[in-house]
Amino acid sequence: MAYSIETRENGNNELIQTHYYKTSYDNIKKALVDYLTKNQYSVSEFNDDYGEAIATKGYLSVTIKIIMQNPRETSVDFFVEYYGFLGRKKKVNSFLMDMYNYLGKQFEFKGLGLHQ
Repeated sequence: MAYSIETRENGNNELIQTHYYKTSYDNIKKALVDYLTKNQYSVSEFNDDYGEAIATKGYLSVTIKIIMQNPRETSVDFFVEYYGFLGRKKKVNSFLMDMYNYLGKQFEFKGLGLHQ
């Protein structure tokens, strides 16, 4: 049985709300690919028509959704699934926190759930 979390505009806590950054789609995409590659995730090709990609590592599977709201505002959402038995919630939450911390260091953070 898998444990999953999906981030969204109206998430009930900060961790699962859509995060917005002051940058372009291409910059977010490059940063995500760099991070995932450096951390040994297998990343499928980004589908730029839909702004989506899938990354996997062990029992963790991540679907990434990037939406450029305008040329200087881009949102990022994740659908994270963990198929292991031990520490499922901790591993999923840890992945999200790591991703958002990394993106926050790369780009100016604009806010959470800005277009609810």
